[in-house]
Amino acid sequence: MGRLESGARLGLVAWAMVVTMARAVRCPNDFAEAHWLVDYRFGFIRRGLAGSLYALPAEAGLVPQSAAAIAVLSFAIFGALLLLLLAASRRILEADANPALSFSAAAVFATSPYVVMAGHFMGYLDHPVVLVAFAAAWLAARGRAWPAAALAAVGVLLHESFLLVGLPLVVAAAALAPLTSMTWRARVLPLALPVGAALALLLSEALVLNPSVLRQQLTARLAAFPFVAGDMHVFVPEWLTLGSWENLRGQSHAIWRRLGDPNLLRLMAPSALYLAVYAARSTRGSRRPLPAALVAFATAAPLLLHLVAWDTARIWAFTIVVAFACAWLVASAAGGDRGVGRTARPRTARLLVAVSALIVVANLLGRSPLMDGEVERFSTPLRLFLYSPFIAGAALAIADGLCERRP
Repeated sequence: MGRLESGARLGLVAWAMVVTMARAVRCPNDFAEAHWLVDYRFGFIRRGLAGSLYALPAEAGLVPQSAAAIAVLSFAIFGALLLLLLAASRRILEADANPALSFSAAAVFATSPYVVMAGHFMGYLDHPVVLVAFAAAWLAARGRAWPAAALAAVGVLLHESFLLVGLPLVVAAAALAPLTSMTWRARVLPLALPVGAALALLLSEALVLNPSVLRQQLTARLAAFPFVAGDMHVFVPEWLTLGSWENLRGQSHAIWRRLGDPNLLRLMAPSALYLAVYAARSTRGSRRPLPAALVAFATAAPLLLHLVAWDTARIWAFTIVVAFACAWLVASAAGGDRGVGRTARPRTARLLVAVSALIVVANLLGRSPLMDGEVERFSTPLRLFLYSPFIAGAALAIADGLCERRP
């Protein structure tokens, strides 16, 4: 059997990713639609940036503020996210000296619950947050600290969850960057921008905005859009005007129960742990303990969102995409010389590939907990049929990669 080219491997990953996304993709729900209608007209509030950017062309008469327009915008952003994830997968596939191992990592992500949940949370601000996190991390990994920090500040203004989803990834990218003449102070000082953005939101919330008045204003604005149903014109303003300290007091008691949820541990942890281990093992040089610690830090940081939020499955899914981003950063640092995989000994590589096969099977058959009473589509037989080209190609790709000899 001839070698499978990287393009064929990427095609298999793309097929798996599209089928996985299709298991739960939907149009934006009322919660997502409401967030695109929240802007800064009533003050400097959390999550107001996306709505403010959308309001500019809307108020100029260029686009309507309607459910259809929000759906088009949401699917466009989601399409950009999928292209980004495929580009990152391609980098991983091309930069690793062990084709079987690199394909296994890409396959684990493409079939993971994160991709399922990403399709389900259509229109949520999670998608632009992940896009900005990847872009900021890419800049940080190339020593462009100030542009990376500026993008991180944008991420914080898009959604405060960026502080635990994106910022640790940016920090890890800066630390994993090749050593240059740039001092540590020059790398750390720009982080004042995203931290300052977060502090500005807190100060505005505590000292400037009147929560009850703001709640009434937001409720009246959202009520003007009939497509925002399900009482989200009431609930979203309540959640946005609930102070950070109140959120912490109301949610923090449940963090251990959420972290120890056996169903979510079974669904999410294997993919996140595998990708984190792959990223940590793929680093080169004498600083391996530091990169491994940074990967662990960035991967686990989103779980702290359980202190202030209750959407447990959504939070767990962040760990998978962050671990994948770490693998992508390591592959990018390799400079395309197919060198990252040299850190894995043949026996270890075969063990990792075997483990990945078990995880992929679990991902293919598992069912993620969805919101709004929805369940994943596709019965098990139909699911296996849809994945059959990927399954057959993956078996060939892994066998080909394990048999491939390199000098």
